[in-house]
Amino acid sequence: MNIKKILILFVTSVVLISCVFTEELHINNDGSGSYAFNMDMSQMMESMKEMSEKDSLKDPEVLDTIILFRDILSENKDSIAKLDAEEKEMIKALEDFTMRMQIDEEKGKMLMTFGLDFKDISDLKNMEEKIARAQSLSNKKEGSNVMPSNSNTEFSFDGNIFKRKVTLKDLSKEKSDEFDKMIKQSSSFLEGSNYRLVYHFENVIQHVSFKGAKISDNKKTLIIEMPMDTIIKNPKLLDFEVKLKK
Repeated sequence: MNIKKILILFVTSVVLISCVFTEELHINNDGSGSYAFNMDMSQMMESMKEMSEKDSLKDPEVLDTIILFRDILSENKDSIAKLDAEEKEMIKALEDFTMRMQIDEEKGKMLMTFGLDFKDISDLKNMEEKIARAQSLSNKKEGSNVMPSNSNTEFSFDGNIFKRKVTLKDLSKEKSDEFDKMIKQSSSFLEGSNYRLVYHFENVIQHVSFKGAKISDNKKTLIIEMPMDTIIKNPKLLDFEVKLKK
């Protein structure tokens, strides 16, 4: 099963099968770090086993590959050139993204991770839109059929206080209707999926404003997990502040 087929199956099946989404941050004291958005689609891989069994002469696929978005943008430069200035700017922001695909058909494992190393945490602004655009480009859609979002997320960090702030978009009626339609179509998928935040800091965590957050034994990692449908309906639930020990 090649990458293109897997990506197509992902796009067509993601609303039907539950996943675990993990947003992972490694944040250095100077505000630099790394970001990873992981989609665990192992349940989808399990459902695809019947399809693979029809071709029993082939060995089960084992794959671990990294795709550079810089290369994808280069391959699609002619199509990108036809987009408006706002679309071009959004796509340009994906230049340093990577996508890692890990697949083991026999073990029923399927992980897709979008990653980014950043120099300043402000580079993570509006990651929801960037990830949606990256997903679309990885399937060679050149920006079409991007799943709508009703919020944007901004991060800030001064070395002592970290903030995650969600702002609701002022959507047009057309965009609002599109978003509501997406929610209805994805309801069964959303109800069975979870969203996890895993944030790693260099210094010890002193206080977290989010009630119910878990802290690792070394006090440097924050973990929050909520049902995906809850987050979609009220993204501002993930507004919170973390105070570190100096």
